[in-house]
Amino acid sequence: MSKSPMKYMVRAWNKELKNPAWCMGSRKHRKDCARNWAAVTAAAAESWHEVIDCQDAADEAVAEEVSNWDA
Repeated sequence: MSKSPMKYMVRAWNKELKNPAWCMGSRKHRKDCARNWAAVTAAAAESWHEVIDCQDAADEAVAEEVSNWDA
């Protein structure tokens, strides 16, 4: 059984939020934020007609989302 796009996105956000630049000291807070932001990114990726079918695609979508925040 394959993972859902949401699971890939949660994992990608969790990895991103482990970066010290995010200052996420609490594991619980990091996981809560990862779930919330993954839902938003998954919906956005769907509107972009981007398929999230593997972890690499999810990591790329999160990286694209984060890079847009800096612009």
